[in-house]
Amino acid sequence: MNPIRIVLADDHPAFREGVAGRLNREPGMQVVAEAVNGEGALQLVRAQDPDVLVLDLEMPGINGVEVTRRLFQEQARTQVLVLSAYEDEDYIFSVLDAGAAGYLTKQEPLATIVEAVRGIAVGESGWLSRRIAALFVKSNRSGNRASNDLLHKLSEREREVLQRIAAGDSNMEIAHKLFISDSTVKKHANSVYEKLDVATRAQTIAWVWRNGLAEE
Repeated sequence: MNPIRIVLADDHPAFREGVAGRLNREPGMQVVAEAVNGEGALQLVRAQDPDVLVLDLEMPGINGVEVTRRLFQEQARTQVLVLSAYEDEDYIFSVLDAGAAGYLTKQEPLATIVEAVRGIAVGESGWLSRRIAALFVKSNRSGNRASNDLLHKLSEREREVLQRIAAGDSNMEIAHKLFISDSTVKKHANSVYEKLDVATRAQTIAWVWRNGLAEE
């Protein structure tokens, strides 16, 4: 099996070295290039076509949100995992809306970062720090509630799947909790994306939190 190819972009040498060292020690993972700014990250992704870009949010020049947005617009195959010191809601929503597959804080254990990279490389999305999820639930962004008409487009099962997605569960976990097959979960999830007019799992999670619909 080919290794998961990773580009790592962060302007802090010590942090970048620590993450790169851990990823390179993991079986089936390889950091193929490192960037110190947003423009460099874009160039390396275009040149290397990695499976995953591990991206800092605030770097010199083009920031992580813009890097993510450009890659999404270019329909790049590379999936983006943001690693950031920021826990501000606007930052997180903006990068998820731009197309990132996940958002972890730099306080996460390296083991969690490794797990997220593995998941994102095989097509999973919605990897977010539990700490971030808790902050959003507590913030209760009730000022921007989703309309009842939009929610009523979802079937009861689709609403259940939506809530499990928002809680950060994988398709396998959702299938186990709802006593349905993995393929059925995917079918419901795709229907949810279409009805909510979102493109990714991470954007779906952002939509739920933004509209104050996340459950405790």
